[in-house]
Amino acid sequence: MLNIEKIKIYNKFGGDIDGLARGKKSEQDLIDDNDWSLIDEFEQDTKLISDRLVSKEYQESSFRKLIKKCDTETFEYFTSKISFYSDFKEVSKIITNIKSKNNNESDTVWTGFDNAEVLIKELDSDRKRIEFLDFETLEKVMAEFLPTSTYQELAMSNGWSEEYLQIAEKFDAIHKRIKEKLLTTTYKNNGGNPAKIKDSNNNKLWSKLKNLWS
Repeated sequence: MLNIEKIKIYNKFGGDIDGLARGKKSEQDLIDDNDWSLIDEFEQDTKLISDRLVSKEYQESSFRKLIKKCDTETFEYFTSKISFYSDFKEVSKIITNIKSKNNNESDTVWTGFDNAEVLIKELDSDRKRIEFLDFETLEKVMAEFLPTSTYQELAMSNGWSEEYLQIAEKFDAIHKRIKEKLLTTTYKNNGGNPAKIKDSNNNKLWSKLKNLWS
């Protein structure tokens, strides 16, 4: 299990295990080669995740491994390196808040769900995916917040319309912040060349148009 003391030793030597070999025995006794290799792996993974250079499956696998191999403080240390992690955490709290306002007796007639039980299961599923930084689920949640969509209809049918507006406003701000961070990341990954971003967006647009025409 990785802890923050092992992280401090790793950082003291700048990730250079040869430096540790020349260090104090008390430090060598606190961290072994497997720990060092694991920290190396997590440092690389969090950078790749933050830069959005890994698949959804790889990302989820990495998070599961972080949860399994790190104590709470160390998990927070690594996830703090992911630029949008705290934003997704806030979205997870929003979904939890929406779930807390519902029970099996909630009116779901206008939400598109057969009953409240199915809706609650969907909220749980979305929350779990959001905790693994699933961008597809983030866009799904955004769609649920649109006027006359699931969450507004749910709120209107169950007496929490005013609070819904506050929750929706908070989500919109978080979603905007994530998108701004993604734009910065894309710009950086393209070597600071805005033309590449524009070309990429144009290619996506043409791909969508071709799908519509085919």
